Amino acid sequence: MFLPENGHADRQNGHVPAVAKAFRLLDLLSTSPEPLGVSELSRRLGMGKSTIHGLVTTLRSFGAVEPVDGAKRYRIGRGLHALAMRSAGRVDLRSIARPSLERLAAQTEQSSFLGVVADDHVTILDLVHGKPAMSVSAPVGSTIPLLAGAVGKAALSAWDPARRAEFLHAKPLPKFTLKTVADPAAYEEAVQQTIARGVALDVDEYVDGMRAAAAPVLDASGQLAAVIWIAAFARHIDDAALADAAVAVSREAHEIARSL
Repeated sequence: MFLPENGHADRQNGHVPAVAKAFRLLDLLSTSPEPLGVSELSRRLGMGKSTIHGLVTTLRSFGAVEPVDGAKRYRIGRGLHALAMRSAGRVDLRSIARPSLERLAAQTEQSSFLGVVADDHVTILDLVHGKPAMSVSAPVGSTIPLLAGAVGKAALSAWDPARRAEFLHAKPLPKFTLKTVADPAAYEEAVQQTIARGVALDVDEYVDGMRAAAAPVLDASGQLAAVIWIAAFARHIDDAALADAAVAVSREAHEIARSL
């Protein structure tokens, strides 16, 4: 996306300089592979640190950016992601996926979820509760870590190998439980298994006593559009039921992709 480089160009084009600067900052954060601090933003954008600080403070108050690592570095905020999803235009992912979520919940009797990846987390766009009174639940709009069990393996299975390798080796992988796959080589092997069968499984990897099956939803260009999954407490789903659920999740992921 092209954005003006200076205030003079802004005024010539009828732009409000402060708004143009804010969009330049958001554009930079959206393309950066890592969070950026005030000094780095100032250097790359050619703006004074006081200007950057004012922009970041304002954007943060609206949820458009959020702090990482003790508020010293920033990334695109969840509020901006949520706004983009609510105004997605021609493709309403949530509406398209809703029938699949309902079929999954009915067939598996477990809660089904739809989420989108943003930075190092997955935002839940929609869910349908399972049959058990104490089924797994989470508020729409809430987030889980990107590498949360089956969801993480499903998401990374849609990435190109170079991007995946860089991500897995950039920093230590999180350890949620004793069964979490936290070794990069072992995680890559798990992703390859996911690619081979089209769905990822999780038994106690993200939360003790919880099982899940997840699959990536690809858009027309083959890029990751979303992740669909079911999650259940172990007492509600045995190995055979989880295997059947995995087949259903994979099928519905393909159905959503076909509809996009």
